[in-house]
Amino acid sequence: MTTEKPGLVQRVEAATPADRDRYLDLLRVAAILMVIVGHWVVRVVIAPEGRPEAGYLLVLEPQWRWASLIWQVMPLFFLVGGVLNLRSLRRALVAGATPAGWTRARVHRLLRPTCALLVILVPVWVAAELLAPEAMLLEIGVALIPLWFIAAYVALTALTPATLALHRRGWTLPAILGAVAVAGLLDLARFAGVGPVLGTQPAVSAPNFLLIWGAVYLLGHLWADGRLPARALGQAGLAAGGALALVAMIGAGGWPLSMVPIEGTELPNNAAPPTVALFALALVQTGLALLARGPVSRALRRPRVWTPVALLGSRMMTLFLWHQAVMVAVTNLLVALGWPPLTEMVDGRWWAQQPLWVALATLPLAALVPLVGRFEAPGPRAPRRDRGGWGAVLGAILLTGAGIAGLILLGVYEVSPWTALGALVLCIAGYWLVTGPKVTGPQAG
Repeated sequence: MTTEKPGLVQRVEAATPADRDRYLDLLRVAAILMVIVGHWVVRVVIAPEGRPEAGYLLVLEPQWRWASLIWQVMPLFFLVGGVLNLRSLRRALVAGATPAGWTRARVHRLLRPTCALLVILVPVWVAAELLAPEAMLLEIGVALIPLWFIAAYVALTALTPATLALHRRGWTLPAILGAVAVAGLLDLARFAGVGPVLGTQPAVSAPNFLLIWGAVYLLGHLWADGRLPARALGQAGLAAGGALALVAMIGAGGWPLSMVPIEGTELPNNAAPPTVALFALALVQTGLALLARGPVSRALRRPRVWTPVALLGSRMMTLFLWHQAVMVAVTNLLVALGWPPLTEMVDGRWWAQQPLWVALATLPLAALVPLVGRFEAPGPRAPRRDRGGWGAVLGAILLTGAGIAGLILLGVYEVSPWTALGALVLCIAGYWLVTGPKVTGPQAG
């Protein structure tokens, strides 16, 4: 007698823990997919007078900046991170883990796929800059833009033991209000042009990367304990309150419309650094996510609905880290081949071509995931969450943070490409520090 092998849907369903919050997985996957498609579409390639040129959609077509109110979905990722990391840390502490050990294991899982990307891209970037600086329409440095998220998320992950302590004492909401208030003051100083400029924006509001994203992360803590509105009226009120705040700030308060950086310009935006307007957008998204939770969660109980979410979620960081690299490679290759034919401007034909460009980038990204996706798993050298002190964790964060900052600034300032190798060394050193000696036994979850 032979037993039929279970199909993919059945295997995924059987492997899913009964207590897994499928809705949170969907929110993360949906956010990452929107980010990927948005990054691909805003990167414009046209051919005025027959010569290919790369541009940025929000610069060439500023009337589309309003769309960033819909397409800026990174607040959802930080929100969900605040829920899941709080729950994970609590479970780990009950199981006997140390806060430092849990943090070290979490940071390791973020840095492992990041360093895999950098070990490949940075040498290619340096070689291209030295050997053929004018050969590519899109520079490889564009592929490193997602690193800002890694730096911010690593920092918040490391702060989770402290935010859990705040949460236990009932100080989460005051902390959110305080962070937003300080960020608002820094916004005003930034828009007034106070202080020196870092990159394209006044540096005075740089702390908002931690304040605003931290406030959204803390909203996730409130979600984790059911302390956000539970009824539809309250959830709608949360979304409406955020929307009214956005209207007031953008319409009358002087905050910019764009929720993403306007690349190649010094125009203000609400994302780099983040502003209180971005936090208001996070309130809108949180309210809408709460409203949709019931019916969508019921749909996700169906194995065929859940399976694609689970599969994409298992390689979410790989998709996010590599999507820009694939876009750079595909764009340069297609332009060199002269296909598809480029338009002279952003017109109806350009928009009609966008599904094709997205498809042409999706196929190689899907092919790449099985090759590099294994780095998203903890690996044999993953540190155990029941061991470790804070020294290695803090050292790793400082080293990788400095390395990532250096790589991002290389895209802003004209410096020697050899500098990128120094930044790579810092990132690898941080990963090595957080990895430590090879261990055996249960891996971090």
